[in-house]
Amino acid sequence: MKIVQGLLICLLSVQLLSCGSSSGSDPAPTPQPTVSQLVSKSWSVSSATWDGVTQYSKGATSNLVSGYSQFKLDLTSSTAASLTEFDGRKFTGTYTLSTDNKKITLNGLTSSEGAPSGTNGTLEFNIVGTPSASALSLETSTTYIKASNKKVSLALVNP
Repeated sequence: MKIVQGLLICLLSVQLLSCGSSSGSDPAPTPQPTVSQLVSKSWSVSSATWDGVTQYSKGATSNLVSGYSQFKLDLTSSTAASLTEFDGRKFTGTYTLSTDNKKITLNGLTSSEGAPSGTNGTLEFNIVGTPSASALSLETSTTYIKASNKKVSLALVNP
């Protein structure tokens, strides 16, 4: 009986020692990406609404504005931006993320044909919800002339 007790004590001691053989502290937590890191991607449209009316839904057989299939917002650079709109026009400029991480502003947008209609080269989007590595929801902060003067909401995906 004493042999069994001694064996159990040895086994428990070995187990306790092996559990405590790490550096004595929990491993460092994996750092979470910042909003800036999450939005710095190339985005396409999953769905687009104008004043709450769906204009485009990826994969739908009929869309009111089928051109959203070519929409692309490229924010892969830390400051440069490229925007291909639903009408196929491509603009380049810069972007900034607000200090509170709630707005993305595209500035100096130009193409060979000028700036996007009615914007003077600036588009401001409110970030809706919390961005993730594969999804970003934006809403124009004002109405947009190219969207029949309606607010545009975009559900974006990282292709």
